[in-house]
Amino acid sequence: MNNKRYLYLFVILLLFIGVVGCRHVGSNGMRTKDGKEVKIVKSEANSVKYEDFDNGLVSLKIPKGWKVEVAPLDYIHYSFKVYNPDDSKYMMLFMMKLEGFNKSQEAKNWQQTYYPGQVFSQLPVINPATTEAFYNIWNETADYVNKNDVKSEYLPKFNEFKVIENIGTNNVVGGDILRATFKDRNNETVQGLFTASVKDAGTYYVNSNVFNFSSPKIDVWPLIVYNTIMMTAPDAEFVNWQNVLDKCLATVQFSDKFISGFNAEEDAVLKTVQANQKVYDQISDMIMDSWEKRNNSYDIISQKQSDATLGYERVYDTDTGEIYKAYNGFSDDYSGSRFKPITEDMYTSSISGYIEK
Repeated sequence: MNNKRYLYLFVILLLFIGVVGCRHVGSNGMRTKDGKEVKIVKSEANSVKYEDFDNGLVSLKIPKGWKVEVAPLDYIHYSFKVYNPDDSKYMMLFMMKLEGFNKSQEAKNWQQTYYPGQVFSQLPVINPATTEAFYNIWNETADYVNKNDVKSEYLPKFNEFKVIENIGTNNVVGGDILRATFKDRNNETVQGLFTASVKDAGTYYVNSNVFNFSSPKIDVWPLIVYNTIMMTAPDAEFVNWQNVLDKCLATVQFSDKFISGFNAEEDAVLKTVQANQKVYDQISDMIMDSWEKRNNSYDIISQKQSDATLGYERVYDTDTGEIYKAYNGFSDDYSGSRFKPITEDMYTSSISGYIEK
């Protein structure tokens, strides 16, 4: 009798679990109208695992499977880039120092006339001495560095470089933080954040004609660019990958060996790095803060265009707040109340994954 009673209670318990389970599916809305489960695949950016890179001079965390390429330069001009070997549009690049830029076309003309073999006669003009002006002549700089300094296609080329907005000032080392787009070698649109500190270290006036002391004076003292930092990704994906790229920057630290290798003439930069080994973490925080305060209109327009081109509609999970790209027609197929179409401002947020058929 007892066995029958226990069997009876067990059956009742199973029925109860079944009813609760059905209610759970109905309440969380994880099924479409035809009863199929909603299939969610996490986004690649949301699934990144990190690994440590350390070559004895610089250390940082990078997405697992990515590569770090260090340029064959000295300590003063130290440079490295972190990139996805399957698609180099996903990249974070750092350059400690670039030097030899001209302040004016007159200065460059003078250098070409009297010192044609020197770097000053070959590097472009940065005028005015601003971050945006520096990136506007980036391709000329990249050509020179790739040909003369690193002997490879180390620096990428920016075609049709266009600033979307200046989102803030880098108060740690100077310069502006620019949000911009460009076309790569395959004519694909890439978006990124760019900063650099252009410094005028002094003046040196010469006569425009060395044989005529009454000719106009020209300032030929070159400009220096410190802390060139950029992070890029395909245009429609940058909003999803910005945090990942920023983490690479935030974790950059230079070793004691690197610091001791600095030349004494770079005392100003050396003190900045020595004073706080987390200087690039501070720059990262500043970039993140500026990014959060950006104008969102570009995101909304570009993300809508991307969805229309690729065949997606966006929904959010009302339980978790997570945003997903769903296949077109998902809202018609879906029967629950958990997933709802996103609002305009949600186009500025990264996605957690995809809803597939």
